[in-house]
Amino acid sequence: MKRIILFCAVSAFIFTSCVKSSSEYKSLQAENDSLALAAARANSEFEQIMTLLNEVDANFQSIKSAEDYLTVQSSSPDEISPSARDRIQDNIQFVTETLDKNRKQIADLEDRLKKSNLNSTQLSKTLDNLRRELTEKTNSLATLREELAKRERQIAELTENVNLLSNDVKTLSEESSVRQQVINRQQAELNVAYYCFGTSRELKDMKIVANGQVAPNFNRNLFVTIDNLHTQKVIPLYAKKGKLISKHPVGSYDFVKDATGNVELQIFNPMAFWSLTKYLIIEVKI
Repeated sequence: MKRIILFCAVSAFIFTSCVKSSSEYKSLQAENDSLALAAARANSEFEQIMTLLNEVDANFQSIKSAEDYLTVQSSSPDEISPSARDRIQDNIQFVTETLDKNRKQIADLEDRLKKSNLNSTQLSKTLDNLRRELTEKTNSLATLREELAKRERQIAELTENVNLLSNDVKTLSEESSVRQQVINRQQAELNVAYYCFGTSRELKDMKIVANGQVAPNFNRNLFVTIDNLHTQKVIPLYAKKGKLISKHPVGSYDFVKDATGNVELQIFNPMAFWSLTKYLIIEVKI
């Protein structure tokens, strides 16, 4: 029995040795090793491609907050502050650099997929989606840039208009001030009146009266100025009697004796009294 077992074992060993030493076995072994190497290489390529895909997707996700901020700023009606302008520039630069990085990585993925032995429909679809997303975000960034530039132009125009309006208001205010000064001066001039009094001889000598009437081209420098005809309603004459030479409406004035027995001219209605002339000439008798 032991001889039989020993014989079988020896026979099996001899058979196995013969198989391993055969050319067919060696060929199969080499093919198996080649397949194992190819599988390992394919697995490594797949892992690298998946790593790149995940990185590209992560990059797209990382720019979302920057895109949201740019979208809000592009639609805001308020003027952009210096700090917001700096942040906008930083976000635009970040999104631009990230999209450039993704563009290169997608090109690398395309090249890797072409050169690899991987024939995955799902990978191809994923790569197509990444290309489409890259195009959309590139176009979106261009649109946001244009909207921000448009907003800056609009704000600049509004600022210019405000400045122009401010200048117009300032000019109008200055013109109004000048006009008001003219009005005040004219009003003051309208309120100014002049008077003089003297005996008949004095008035003739001063060439203010001629033939009992107001002389033409009389010397106005000889008159006393009344700054406000509305407030000065009494003119003391320091004489016993008085008579008007200049023309003034009857009833708007009267000669009244004061406590010393001298007369004074009292004006009852200044508007009416000075309506015919602003130069009052009174002849007095001492």
